[in-house]
Amino acid sequence: MYLLVFLVLLQLGYSSISWILFLLSPFLLMYLIYSIIRYGKYTGKELSEGEEWGYEDADRKKLGTWG
Repeated sequence: MYLLVFLVLLQLGYSSISWILFLLSPFLLMYLIYSIIRYGKYTGKELSEGEEWGYEDADRKKLGTWG
C-alpha cells in the first residue's frame, strides 16, 4: 500500500511528498522486519529426523524426480 501511494503521488506531481515517503521507507522496512522477527510464529509441521525439506501442500512421493 505504501508503494502504491508513493507511485500515485509521484505520478500526480506531488514530488515533495514523494521524497518524504521515499526517505521514510527504510524505517518502515526496519519496522516490518522487526515485527516479523519479534512476533512471527511458525505454525507449520516440523521436519522429521533425516528429512531435509518438506512441502505442506504436496506429498513428497507425488512430486517425482527432477532431471
